[in-house]
Amino acid sequence: MAFERLIQRIRQVKHNLESAREAEATRIVLDQIALTKLRVQTKGESADGGKFSPYVPTYAKERKKAGYQVGYVDFTRTGQMWAAVRPVTISVNVFSATIAVTASNQRAQDIIRGAYPKRGNIVAPSKAEIELSRKANRERILKAFRA
Repeated sequence: MAFERLIQRIRQVKHNLESAREAEATRIVLDQIALTKLRVQTKGESADGGKFSPYVPTYAKERKKAGYQVGYVDFTRTGQMWAAVRPVTISVNVFSATIAVTASNQRAQDIIRGAYPKRGNIVAPSKAEIELSRKANRERILKAFRA
């Protein structure tokens, strides 16, 4: 009898995890995007931990004159580009959810694409950010079994 209840409990937890997979994956990616924005906007660091190559002198002068910081590249002027960065569900099945980080408007897409040749993928998470996401996912699963 106890064994049957345990099996039923495992089945219920599995069903609950599968039902919430897309929502939970999206939440985790939103957290990851927030960490990436924080890293880029406050430190000017790429996903590999190095500083982005500096602003070209003419643009740095223009930014400084407008009151923006020029000590590092933060991809922040109006904030519209970062506001447009969001998760988009690519696929969901019984085993996984694939969520992409993309920009919701053409201007932000152009900024991200334009930065790539010189500074790489500016919205890519760092290894530490990915590990935090993995840890959050493990905790979510463990919490489901503890409840």
